[in-house]
Amino acid sequence: SRDLAQKKSPLTWLCTFGEIGFDEVILRTAQDHWIRPFADTAGVRGRSKSMRLQRAMCDFAVEHSFDAATKRLREHYGFELGASAFREVTLENARRARQKVETEYAQSFRELPTGAPSTVLAEADGSMLCTVRAGLARDAKRPRHWQEMRVVAAQKQGSAQTFYAATFGEVQAVGQRWGHVARQAGRALESPIQVLCDGAEWIAIQARATFGEDASILTDFYHVSESLAAAAPSCQPESPEPWRHARQNELKTGGSETVIALLAAHREPEATPEDQAPVRAAHRYLSNRRDTLDYAAALVAELPIGSGLIESAHKHVLQKRLKIPGATWLPESIEAIAQLRILRANSRWDELWPLAA
Repeated sequence: SRDLAQKKSPLTWLCTFGEIGFDEVILRTAQDHWIRPFADTAGVRGRSKSMRLQRAMCDFAVEHSFDAATKRLREHYGFELGASAFREVTLENARRARQKVETEYAQSFRELPTGAPSTVLAEADGSMLCTVRAGLARDAKRPRHWQEMRVVAAQKQGSAQTFYAATFGEVQAVGQRWGHVARQAGRALESPIQVLCDGAEWIAIQARATFGEDASILTDFYHVSESLAAAAPSCQPESPEPWRHARQNELKTGGSETVIALLAAHREPEATPEDQAPVRAAHRYLSNRRDTLDYAAALVAELPIGSGLIESAHKHVLQKRLKIPGATWLPESIEAIAQLRILRANSRWDELWPLAA
C-alpha cells in the first residue's frame, strides 16, 4: 500500500578482504522515509566502523598526524578515510582510555604485595604542550597557551619495562598516579624507592607523600653539572673545565660539602644582579638540596644518578605525537590522547581492544 520511489546509489563495503563495490537499491516512501533493503539484511550501517577498523585507525593516528594516518591506512589496507574520521575515532577511543585509567587511579595504590622487595626507580617532571581555548572558530586567530603536563615514570631496577602516567591535573593527582605506576613496576612492601628529579619542590613533596620513608631523593646529576659549568669560569677563569670535572668527581665520592664550601668562597657580592651571579646561583642550588646529593651511595648500589628515564618519556611518550610542528590541542583532547599513548607505552594496548584482537 506504500508508494515507493526507487534509486540506485553506489556503495563501497569495506570488509576483511578489502573493498567490495556495487550499486545499492534504496527505496523511499511517500513520507520521504528511506528504506535500504541490503543494509537492513546485511546488518551494516553507513559510516559505522568495526572495532578492528577503529583499532587500526587509532594505531596510526596515535603515532602520526591525522593527515598522515590516512596515508598509512591506504598503504597497509588498500582504502582511505578522511582526516576528520580519524580525528573522531581516535578522540572517541582516547576518551575511553582516559576513563579506564582514571577509574584505576581512583583506587588506592597502598595495598602492596609481599615478597622480595626490589628497588624501584621513580622519576617525575613537567612537559610543556600547546593548547588552545575551546569555543573559537578554527579559522580564527586563536591564542595559544603552553600548559604543563606532569609526567611520572617508574621502573624496577634491572628491568627494561618502564611504566608511565601523565596529567594536567593538580600535583596530588600526579602523586596518586605515581604510586600506581610504581606498583605496576613491581613495588612491594619495604621496596626501596630511588627518586631522581631536577630539584623541583613539587616533586620532592609528592615523593614524600607517595612513598614515605621508602623514598631516597637524588637531584639529577646533569642539572647539578649545569650549575657547576656556569659557575666554573668565575671560580677558575684559567681552567674552568678541569675545575668543573674536579667538582663532579668530588660529588661522586661524597664530597658535596666541599663543593658547596668552594662555591661559597667565590660567591659574587650581594649587589651583583642575579643574571650575572652564576656562582651564587650554583651555591644556592646545591646548598638548598644538601640531602639529595648522595651520589656515592647511588653509584655503590649501581643506581642511576641521571634522570634519563623521564627525559626519554617526554620525547617518546608525549612529545613525539603531541608536540609535532604546528600541533595545537584543546586541553580535554590532548589529555585524552595522552592517556591513549600512556596505555600503549605501558604495554596495555590490547586491554582497550578485547573484541578486536
